[in-house]
Order: sequence, then structure tokens, then C-alpha cells
Amino acid sequence: MTKISAAVVRRALLCAALPLFVFLPAQSADGDKFPDGPGKAEFIKVCTQCHAVDPISTLRYSKEDWKDLVFDMKGKGADATDEECNIIVDYLAKNFPK
Repeated sequence: MTKISAAVVRRALLCAALPLFVFLPAQSADGDKFPDGPGKAEFIKVCTQCHAVDPISTLRYSKEDWKDLVFDMKGKGADATDEECNIIVDYLAKNFPK
């Protein structure tokens, strides 16, 4: 029997949840939920290529979880450099921590 690491399970759960948000609007009626600051522009530019970002404001993950998620999205085709991904991870971890 093969043991599955917690990181693999976390990544699978995070990736399974994001497609549910594809059809939701990028901005809610109550305004922008994303604080200004370093990384916001990269986050909006990269993450809106494939899905709405508004639901992401409801998520709370550790920096490691955000990193797993962001780099998994890059692996699935998000057009971003590793540097941009790291900037996005820092932005999300700061503004939407676990």
C-alpha cells in the first residue's frame, strides 16, 4: 500500500476546488476584496487568464499551500515566470493567511 503525503493531498484538494470558481464574477458587488500592495498586479494579471479571482479572497492557506497552488496552476499552463509566481505567493500569503 502506498502512502500519500499530506502535501499531495492538499494540492489535489486545492486544484479540485478552483474549477468551481470559473463562472463566478471577478469582482463582487461590495467592491474589490484584494488589498493594494506588492504582488496584486501580478496576481490579477496571471490568475485572471483562466478563472475569476473573487472567490480566492475567501480562501485561507499557509504560505506553503499558496505556493503549491500557484505553482500547480503554472504547471497547468498559467503564463507566469517563477519570479512572478513567487511574488503572487507572497501577496496571497500576506493578505489571505491561514
